[in-house]
Amino acid sequence: MEISVNDKTLVWITHSFRLDSRLTSNLKGKCSFVYYSPYYFANENERQILNNCSQENLDWFYYSINVFSKSLRSSFQIYKESSPIDHINKLCKDYGYTKLIIDKPLFSMWQSINLDDLQIPYEYINSDLIQVDCRFKTAKHRWMDHVKRLDDKKYKWNSEIEPIELKPSGKSYPQINYEQFGNTVQEILTNGSRIRATYGQTRDNHNGQTRLSTLLQNGLIDPHNIFYVYANAFYNEGADLSKNEGNVAAMLRQFTFRELTLMKVDATGLTMESSVTEWSEKLLNEKSLSNLHMQENLQSTLTFDKIKTANTGIPRLDKVLKHTIDKGVMPNRARMWFAGKLFYEAPTGQLALEWCIKFFNEVTVDGQCPTNYAQCCDCMNLQYGRVMLLNEDRVMSLLNY
Repeated sequence: MEISVNDKTLVWITHSFRLDSRLTSNLKGKCSFVYYSPYYFANENERQILNNCSQENLDWFYYSINVFSKSLRSSFQIYKESSPIDHINKLCKDYGYTKLIIDKPLFSMWQSINLDDLQIPYEYINSDLIQVDCRFKTAKHRWMDHVKRLDDKKYKWNSEIEPIELKPSGKSYPQINYEQFGNTVQEILTNGSRIRATYGQTRDNHNGQTRLSTLLQNGLIDPHNIFYVYANAFYNEGADLSKNEGNVAAMLRQFTFRELTLMKVDATGLTMESSVTEWSEKLLNEKSLSNLHMQENLQSTLTFDKIKTANTGIPRLDKVLKHTIDKGVMPNRARMWFAGKLFYEAPTGQLALEWCIKFFNEVTVDGQCPTNYAQCCDCMNLQYGRVMLLNEDRVMSLLNY
């Protein structure tokens, strides 16, 4: 669907709370922007997740959406509706919108939403993929294909957009300390630029991550733009971008691993409304799923409350959990070890997977995303006939608390 300056467009923002994105670069003409809170239309499963997430997680969301709202003023409205489609149809009738542009959600479209009930044409714009026309299916080949376009223009707000006011909805979210969060955003970006060049050596350390996932999760930075900032920095430092090795590959592959996960989850139709059982059935192979259901530890006294409070009685596990609770993030290798540890320590394999996903959803600031769900499931896949449990001494040595 081509967007014309003569169109009057309603834009449904789902999570891309920034002015510089593929979405805003492709818009033009008269546009109004809306956000619908999933809490009011998603199923009970997703509402429970939103109810139980950490205050820090909520504050990041409040910061993101409020900064976006301040930028767009009255052309952006927040709605808390049980039926977004009915409400969109009413807005289109009242204001004369000719098309709907949907900011493609991080997950698949909510199962409780039926886009066939829309009364105007709609189109998705995906602002999470670095290149939407890349057909490679491995992280290696994707990043090496992306860097062939180092001259790609940075996405930015299209000056041809004419923001159109909407009647105030009267809905909002709590205001938080903008200066504090703004400073944290800058600290993360500065830290990412510093760590980028040595990421291959630091990524398994307890404080060796870029923490960009927090900003990506909350729609504050554009994946395409930040990828090319990093790729060009490597190129200008003389790095050979034709080789899948070293710190260049270690860093840029992280972006394309994320892309592949988002694509995989979208293809399965999975959302935060989906049960953990649905996730495991769609992402685990047959033997791994059977193994998950068969796994039992009759001597286990582990509970989710013990995990969430870092009071499992397993010293090294509690150390990792305490650090995660304190910082809101867990390094990837620690995540893999944690998932394997839960598989063997929890009463059942199914509970291990449920608790793993639940912990990240409720404790970490980047948990409520497809990569959390998919990586937890992937850790339950059999490797060499068993669920892998990384070497504990090696993991703790790399974490270097």
